[in-house]
Amino acid sequence: MRPPLNPKPAFVTCTHKLASRRSYKVPPDHRRLDVEAARQNARVVVIGAGLSGLSAAQHLLCHGFRRTVVLEATDRYGGRINSQKFGDTYCELGAKWVRIDGSQDSMYELLRNTEGLVKQIKQITERPTYVQAQEMGHNQIRPDMVDLIDTLFRQLCKGFKLSETVKRGTDLPSLDNVMSYFKTESDRLIASTFKQPEEQQAAREIFQSLFNEFSSVLGSCLEYVNIEHITKCPVQPDQRPLYVPTGLDNVVEELSQKLDKDQLQTGKPVGQIQWTPSQLQSVGCLDGSLYSADHIICTLPLGVLKNFAGILFRPTLPLDKMLAISNLGFGNPLKIYLSYKKPIGRWLRGRLRPLGALLQPAVNPQQVERNWTQQVVEISQVPTSEHVLEVHVGGGYYDEIEKLPEDKLLDQITDLLRRCISSRVIPYPQGLLRSSWSTSACYLGGRPFFSTTSSARDVQRLAAPLGEQSPSLLFAGDATALRGFGTIDAARSSGIREAQRIIDYYNHSSMQCN
Repeated sequence: MRPPLNPKPAFVTCTHKLASRRSYKVPPDHRRLDVEAARQNARVVVIGAGLSGLSAAQHLLCHGFRRTVVLEATDRYGGRINSQKFGDTYCELGAKWVRIDGSQDSMYELLRNTEGLVKQIKQITERPTYVQAQEMGHNQIRPDMVDLIDTLFRQLCKGFKLSETVKRGTDLPSLDNVMSYFKTESDRLIASTFKQPEEQQAAREIFQSLFNEFSSVLGSCLEYVNIEHITKCPVQPDQRPLYVPTGLDNVVEELSQKLDKDQLQTGKPVGQIQWTPSQLQSVGCLDGSLYSADHIICTLPLGVLKNFAGILFRPTLPLDKMLAISNLGFGNPLKIYLSYKKPIGRWLRGRLRPLGALLQPAVNPQQVERNWTQQVVEISQVPTSEHVLEVHVGGGYYDEIEKLPEDKLLDQITDLLRRCISSRVIPYPQGLLRSSWSTSACYLGGRPFFSTTSSARDVQRLAAPLGEQSPSLLFAGDATALRGFGTIDAARSSGIREAQRIIDYYNHSSMQCN
C-alpha cells in the first residue's frame, strides 16, 4: 500500500488563507495548481469492483484523482456481470442484454466504444411455442391467442387501467402487490375476451407463464413486489437488445485495464468502514490492511448491506438510510444452462414454454425437489450456440433450486423436455452451469426491487451521501438510481454520478478560493 500523504486536501490551505486575510487574491495560476494538487492528493477508496465501482474509478482517474483505489472482496472483478465459457458458447450468469440507449453514460455507449469487440443486435421477434404438457403428449396453443394475451400483458406491465382503478376507489386490495394487480386485471380481461371454458383455462395458464417470466427477471415472488415497481421501473425487455457473443465481461475488462495493480486490488473483503472525518476516515479489510480515505464510495450489493450494514459502518449509518436498506427488496434471478453432445436443433426449435399441471404451485414448500419444474418459464437455445440450452425459472423457490443436487435437477428437466416434446429420445445433458448468487457471501442475491414496504423514496435515501463538510461516504450501485433501477445501466450511471459528486466538490471549493 502506498504511504499516506497529508490527509488534508490542498484547497483547505487556500480556504484558511482567505479566512485570515480577506483582501488576499490568489493568482489564477496558483488557484489552478492548488486544485490540481488537491485532486492528486485526495484519497478515494471505492468498495467493490463491479460495474458501478469500476465506472466510478475510471471517471475519477480521468479527472486527475490519481490516488483512487478499488477494493474487491473476491478474486475477480465485474460484480454481477459474469460470463463463463460453457459448451460451444459463452453464458451469462448475470446480466445478459444491453439496451440500445443513446444517453452519454449508458452501458450501450460504453459497449459501443469498446474497440475490437463483436456486438450483435438480437431481434426478439420469434413467437414462443406454448404447450400444455401432459402425461400422454402435449397440446400446442393457438398462435393468435398467444399474441393477443402477450399484448394484453404488456399493457398491464405499463400500468394499464391502474390509474383508473385508483380513481374509482374500488378494488384497492389489488394494489397491495404486483401479483394481486396482475391476477385481478387478467381475470377481468379473460372474462371479457374469451367465452369458451377451455379457452379461458388456456388463457389463465398463458397469463401465469407471463407472470412467472416477470418474476424471473426480479428473482422474487410477485406477491412481495410493490405495485410502484410497475410505474417507476418497468422490466419488460427491449425488443432489440445488444448481445455480446464472446461475453459481456469484455466491457468490464476494458474498464479494469485503465487501473494498475495498486488501484485495483482483489481478495480484499471489507471488515469495517470508518466514515466520519473527525476520526480519520478509513476502510479496514479482513486481511488486516487499512486504507485511509478522504472519500469512500460504497458499491456493496443491497443483499450484503441488508445483512452486514449494522456491523460494517462506524459509526452506524443514520436511521433513514438503515430503513431504506431494510425496506428495499432484493431478489435472486436464477440462471441454468445445459450442454449437449449433439446439436439440439435436431429436437428443439425456437422457444418452448410449458403450461398446464406442471406449472401449478407446490402445495408444500418442502416438496420443492419434486416440483421445481413447475416454475420453468421457458427453455430456449442460447444465441450463437448449437449445443447449449438456457432454462428460465420464475415464480419462486429460487434459492432452493440453486441448491438442488445436480443429478436431480438434470433428471427433472430432462423429464419435462420429454413430456413437452412428446419424445422419450431427448438426450440427457452432458453438462450443467447455474448461478449461485444467493449462496455467495459477497452478493447474497442478485437484483433489487420495490418491495411492498418500500418506494422510490427509499432509493433516494440510499443514494444520499453522508458527511457534513464534504461528501465523505457515498453510495452507488443498481439499487441507488431510479432510472434503470436494478439494471446495469443504473449501476454504471450511479458510479459516475458519485464520482462526479466528488469532482464537483473540489471544483466548488476552488471557486470559493477565488
